[in-house]
Amino acid sequence: MSESAEGSAAADSAAADLSRPGDPQPWELLGEEPGFHRFLTVNLRRYRLPDGREVEWDVFGPKSAEGITAGITVLPLTPEGRIVTVRMFRAGPDRIVTNLPGGLVEPGEDPALAGARELEEETGYTCESLDLVGWQWSSASSIYRKYVAIARGCRPDGKQALDETEDCVPVELTVDAFRTELRTPGAMTGIDAAYLALDHAGLL
Repeated sequence: MSESAEGSAAADSAAADLSRPGDPQPWELLGEEPGFHRFLTVNLRRYRLPDGREVEWDVFGPKSAEGITAGITVLPLTPEGRIVTVRMFRAGPDRIVTNLPGGLVEPGEDPALAGARELEEETGYTCESLDLVGWQWSSASSIYRKYVAIARGCRPDGKQALDETEDCVPVELTVDAFRTELRTPGAMTGIDAAYLALDHAGLL
């Protein structure tokens, strides 16, 4: 389904619910200028609010100078129904955490192909099939899309190929153990994508 069709379907559904209040008026984008640019980029946007006031807002994303605007998170399922995760250091939490495999979608790369590539690079697992199940904004102040996919038939018959700053250790978890990680404060990152993938996989 195209993005415009998805948006139209969502609007029709909302309009059908007469008990739902109307949306607020959107802000008017007046301009945007570059700010900080490294792995993360921060741009400064200026908006006009519906009451006429003007405000500035920071928006961020990854490597926009290289044309990267999206990433992907993969829920890998083995034939036995276990979930392949990675244990790795994350600079934000400043600790070792549990992650689902994933990474950046290269400019022009199909997100599904990026998911299969990142799965093998980070874990050494390949998959029999990979299905995109949706995407979400990385955060409320981000221009970065995070695609979500489910990979099935995952086996450790590939070759791990880590970047020089990656230290991924693949760990298979039962669904129950994975859900325990999700519920443990600070144990995981990317839990929004994980819950979306579990929902589509019928594992919630």
